[in-house]
Amino acid sequence: AGLFVLVEACAEMGLLRFIGEALAKYIESQEPESQLAVAITLVIWVSAITSAFLDNIPYTATMIPIIQILSDTLPETLPLTTLAWALSFGACLGGNGTLLGASANIVTAGISTNKGFKVSFLNFFYPGMLTMLATIVISNLYMLVVYVWI
Repeated sequence: AGLFVLVEACAEMGLLRFIGEALAKYIESQEPESQLAVAITLVIWVSAITSAFLDNIPYTATMIPIIQILSDTLPETLPLTTLAWALSFGACLGGNGTLLGASANIVTAGISTNKGFKVSFLNFFYPGMLTMLATIVISNLYMLVVYVWI
């Protein structure tokens, strides 16, 4: 519940609108035919990198109002559904990057430790980050093919 209070406090202070409008200005400065591709790539990569180091659930809850602002600012070029998919792919797959990225990673590391197999941050980091990068590249290409190039 505290997370949602924090998100609402950020919204009331204007922080979410500021971030959304800054992203919208950057995206709007691009050529109209490339705005959606830039938005998809920006949302998916920023979400992945952030979710690798912060738990992906609070990050996603914080970003939902921001993608809504983006869609409201540029409704002709940035459909909310497409931005939501970019956020979903980035946050979900980004959580695979580090031990801290998702609650399931921490639970699995705890169970492994109890069974005698210690999983440290660095033991998880190398394969996790490689997996995250590979899946984000694939997801980014998929989204560009489906929503921009076809």
